[in-house]
Amino acid sequence: MEPLYHERLSSFRDALSQMNTEAYLVTKQEHVRYISGFSGDSTWLLITGREKTLFTDGRYTSQAALECPGWEIIRQESGLADALKKYREQAGFSSMAVDGKAMSVEMYQRLSLAMGSEVALSVETDPCYALRKIKDPWEFSQLSQAFSIADRALFLLRSMIRPGLCERDIALEMNYQLCKCGADDTSFSTIVAAGPQGALPHAKPGDYRLATGDFVTIDFGALVNGYHSDMTRTFILGKPDKTMIDRYNVVLEAQERALAALKPGVSCRALDAIARDYLTQAGYGEYFGHGLGHSFGLEIHESPRCGPYAEDETLSPGMTMTVEPGVYIPDWGGLRIEDSVIITERGKEVFTRFPKTLEEIIIR
Repeated sequence: MEPLYHERLSSFRDALSQMNTEAYLVTKQEHVRYISGFSGDSTWLLITGREKTLFTDGRYTSQAALECPGWEIIRQESGLADALKKYREQAGFSSMAVDGKAMSVEMYQRLSLAMGSEVALSVETDPCYALRKIKDPWEFSQLSQAFSIADRALFLLRSMIRPGLCERDIALEMNYQLCKCGADDTSFSTIVAAGPQGALPHAKPGDYRLATGDFVTIDFGALVNGYHSDMTRTFILGKPDKTMIDRYNVVLEAQERALAALKPGVSCRALDAIARDYLTQAGYGEYFGHGLGHSFGLEIHESPRCGPYAEDETLSPGMTMTVEPGVYIPDWGGLRIEDSVIITERGKEVFTRFPKTLEEIIIR
């Protein structure tokens, strides 16, 4: 199975034909990769109804030739604005659009100055934002591999977790196991939060040493061919007390309720409300301060997102979504449970396989 770059480019051009412009400059690096297959950086695509041109510098011309057959490759020496100006003189287009989300004001001003009055420069949303929401079969295969690696790495790490280790030790070991199991890199900076540090949803692993009776939250992912996995498990060191048991089961039930509701046609806000309302009824609503989930793919955080204030989109087959409710209580600690899924015609397929029942996450 190969990436469907030709089909992606065709869909991009269909969207371009609906804009009031002749050319589109793709500047977001994830979009460059999505359309062309180029995996480096400092590279841009200019797409018209007929031409497809890749602008890069001397570090990447050979790589681009290997990864992007069929693309015209232009080596730019003095900056993108000058290269586009020279290219436009022979290409002859009179209008060009750019993505306002992925371009700085400074770069827009440089392009505007370089193009002058001969090219009408406008801001239009890059079609890739919408196209990337629906994952194709090749993307699904890369994500499946990334999650399989993450599951294996966590199984290996679990046997190493014990009192006395510091959070930083566990994070470093997690990163090592991910790469040893086949990941190209980590999806993001691994989070390890133990004891009172668990009250911080995005805690940075530090010098806190694990003690018997701690919750230990590990949020991590594997990167494979540019695609990110994302999962969280919270372990308990030793015998938990009643408060820990009650709070873990509340978060797990909130997550299971949301997972059970995942299917095409469900709105993102409604999905968030399922978990949030349950946590609120259980007395923990004020301690759940982030959205229920987000999509993922070439980026770890993509649209759509599930939250009380997120854009109220409905889920469609091919969309990915995390489901990650948590409870974070200052001066006590916290926990989060996260699974990741892809929406199918009949419901969902869960990528994450690592166990999460109370009995299975206790480390004795």
